[in-house]
Amino acid sequence: MPAIYTTEWYEAVREAINASVAGIKGVPEGAWTCRVEIIGDSASPYVQGGAERHFLVRIESGLCSWYREVDPGDEAMVLDYRFRGPAAVFDAIAAGIDDPIDAALRGAVKVRGDMRFLMRQADLVKTLLDAYATAVDTTWPRGRPPYEGSTGGSPAGDTGGNGGGSRSGGDTGGNGSGSRSGGDIGGNGGGSRSGGDTGGGNA
Repeated sequence: MPAIYTTEWYEAVREAINASVAGIKGVPEGAWTCRVEIIGDSASPYVQGGAERHFLVRIESGLCSWYREVDPGDEAMVLDYRFRGPAAVFDAIAAGIDDPIDAALRGAVKVRGDMRFLMRQADLVKTLLDAYATAVDTTWPRGRPPYEGSTGGSPAGDTGGNGGGSRSGGDTGGNGSGSRSGGDIGGNGGGSRSGGDTGGGNA
């Protein structure tokens, strides 16, 4: 069983996504790149407080081509989506403790990208997220969430399946693949706002 945020874990998630997508009909053509930015919050033992870990995920025709960690300062890749939030929240989502939609709606995870596309491809998105959430048995060598000081704790070395996912909501913005528009998801009270920012460049 791969440890969370290791190369083996990325590969296991990629394989789980592709195995799940193989059974979907009408998968859209095209490709998009997502960046996940995990912010150290002094609660998660996997990202030091004040530090960040960034990951890039490439989806082509519904399949995950690659999933890898990159330097936080590397902004060379043109993005379609950007997900950003505290490490303890991302850990809890991966462990199946926090619901990703709720995390986005309450503003714990900020997302920038074309929300209208995600809504149109709800079945594909759900399949991708469910594969990430439940298909990989993940090892937590430094302890499994919830953590002390956040919503609880667990002894170091705890092991368990992911059971969570990564749903999205957040600012929308254009990118190199065409015109994008939509609204923010997240913020106070767990509601949603329409008519958010749009613009060119990376998400």
